[in-house]
Amino acid sequence: MKKVKKYKISRRLQVPIFEKCQTQKFALREQGKQTKKGGRALSEYGKQLIEKQKIRYLYSITERNLKKYVDFANKTQSTKKNLPQNILAQALETRLDSVVYALGLALTRRMARQMVSHGHFCVNGKPCNIPSYQVSTTDVITIHPLSKNSTLIKQLLEQSKGPRASWVSFDKKNESGTIQTLPEGEIAIINFSSVLEYYSR
Repeated sequence: MKKVKKYKISRRLQVPIFEKCQTQKFALREQGKQTKKGGRALSEYGKQLIEKQKIRYLYSITERNLKKYVDFANKTQSTKKNLPQNILAQALETRLDSVVYALGLALTRRMARQMVSHGHFCVNGKPCNIPSYQVSTTDVITIHPLSKNSTLIKQLLEQSKGPRASWVSFDKKNESGTIQTLPEGEIAIINFSSVLEYYSR
């Protein structure tokens, strides 16, 4: 995706969608603007549009790719516990770049995407440079042998405080990560049901 103006987009979406905007200063400034702002309330369509844009910017995906994820969620057989909105969330969160970020091996989602693209990780021992690669619960993510001695990787491993999500685990000794269970309700700032409604129009 092209370079984006992170503060401007976060203000428009009314949430700190980028890590750069997840500061107390940004939150206080936006809170002050919200109290002064009046005007009409957003329509249902407007709310759905915002939720769609949140996904696009959070996962750095195109409109076309998001539509494919939505189609997949709608076509996949759902159950009472695994509704289409959960399937959509799981598909996005189990992308390789999302899993790398969840494991705490990158400072931001965009950094995780870039590191995957540069071939720093392997899936089941095989190099993978595709950020959208779907990781399953049987897959093992490891650092590429040629990347283990890089300054960047060493610094990230030293700074890492462990996994950011409860559904993944990281073995420090073997420097390997796995998905323990499929994610459920991990992304509180996105209403996935609203996104599905947007595309059902």
